[in-house]
Amino acid sequence: MKKTIIKVGYSVRKEIMAALGVTYPTIRKALNGTSDTELAKKIRAAALAKGGVELKIVEK
Repeated sequence: MKKTIIKVGYSVRKEIMAALGVTYPTIRKALNGTSDTELAKKIRAAALAKGGVELKIVEK
């Protein structure tokens, strides 16, 4: 099973929180791939635009 996460620093997470008006748990769920809403897609796009790194996790 593959899972994609996005790694960004806390300061970037704070910037996204302020820009989109969301809470930290919302950011965390979006970046960890546990949420697939339109808002989560916006959060992931913003994180990648701000230098986030996309990692594919393969679970056995």
